[in-house]
Amino acid sequence: MNREFRLRTAAAALLGCLAAATAAADDAAPSGAQVERPSPEAVIAAIIEVDTEAAKAVMKRAADFLAAQERFAFTAHVAYDVLQPNGQKLQFGDVREVTVRRPDRIRSMTRSRQGEVRTLYFDGKTISVDLPDDEAFIAVEKPGTLDAAIDYVVNDLDTPVPLGNFVKSNYYIDIADRIRSAYMVGTETIDERRCDHLAFRTDRVDVQLWIDVGDEPLPCGVVITYRHEAQSPQFRASFEDWDLSPKVSDKLFVFVPPKGSERIPVQAMRPAGGEAE
Repeated sequence: MNREFRLRTAAAALLGCLAAATAAADDAAPSGAQVERPSPEAVIAAIIEVDTEAAKAVMKRAADFLAAQERFAFTAHVAYDVLQPNGQKLQFGDVREVTVRRPDRIRSMTRSRQGEVRTLYFDGKTISVDLPDDEAFIAVEKPGTLDAAIDYVVNDLDTPVPLGNFVKSNYYIDIADRIRSAYMVGTETIDERRCDHLAFRTDRVDVQLWIDVGDEPLPCGVVITYRHEAQSPQFRASFEDWDLSPKVSDKLFVFVPPKGSERIPVQAMRPAGGEAE
């Protein structure tokens, strides 16, 4: 259902109730007294505020649940738009297998539709990316938490990590102060999972997020629209095969360069501690 139509229908219904209530108040009020009636705009604004808080509450519940997991793994099927020099958008995609152990371990293997493979490792000390198709790798010494490692990749190496928020300590806390509007779209079925469909907007992007309505409110899918970029490209991901108790050892997160693999030098795009625009 169109959101504007839904809001105006709800406002009309609420105004009808208010009209009846204020009419009764008029009858009961002393002679000459005026009972203030809210405008339709004020009623819609109130409904939007309630809608926004409801959407944020669903997102916060889901983020708190994932934040409480000491370790987890999932598979993400990803598609994204790439704008070509002639203005045409092409879609590319990959499958990502992600394993996290808090507070400072991650392994994420990505296999593109063309068959190219790359794997990101963080063992609490070093951020490494294995590029076997190029017989090369990247390694940056960056001791600390997983949150700090992702922030470094995004802010200092100027490399977007669209799924990064989901593996940080709490994705709601990370984005809450950037949300300018949010609302509940409805409840939908995705791959036999009933999911709440949320929509929210920041200064830079529009985001749709689907969250499982069950006892384990895990992400079902996400769509990010970069509305200020030319042609408004999108990033899309669907989440499958969630495992909240994967068997993992320290070795899983440690990268050992294959013999003959060349180390590619990395230079930060911003001073350490800089912020993304």
